[in-house]
Amino acid sequence: MEGMISKEILPLQEQFVDAGGCKLSLDAWAQGLVTKLLEATHGQWLYRNVQVHDAVSGVEATARKEEIQRFIEDQLDLGGEGLDEHDKFLLEINLEDLEASSGEDQHYWLLQIQAARQDRALREQEEQRQQRAGGNQRREGA
Repeated sequence: MEGMISKEILPLQEQFVDAGGCKLSLDAWAQGLVTKLLEATHGQWLYRNVQVHDAVSGVEATARKEEIQRFIEDQLDLGGEGLDEHDKFLLEINLEDLEASSGEDQHYWLLQIQAARQDRALREQEEQRQQRAGGNQRREGA
């Protein structure tokens, strides 16, 4: 608000008070003006804080939730591919609406399903490595 109010406002208001147009003294009017300006700027600051930093509805939270939603859709598109039978229950989970939450439950679900897919992939790689190692041992013994 700095620089937004003319320096001429007090002399103008003083003339208005002297002419009988205001029941408040110049000091009382100036204090009221400053109070209202502080209330307005504080209100704007609070609003901006909520819009930007709020964990459920802030700009950053919304962007994070949109990213989570894309990852969720990617995982759901993969379906049961890369999951063991005992992990397929993860696909049946009902994730609550992202708009009404902070997204923590959805993020946790993503971590679970990604870990399950990674676990399966690592076990398959290990099985392939063991099969290759077994085949190499048979060839060496022959």
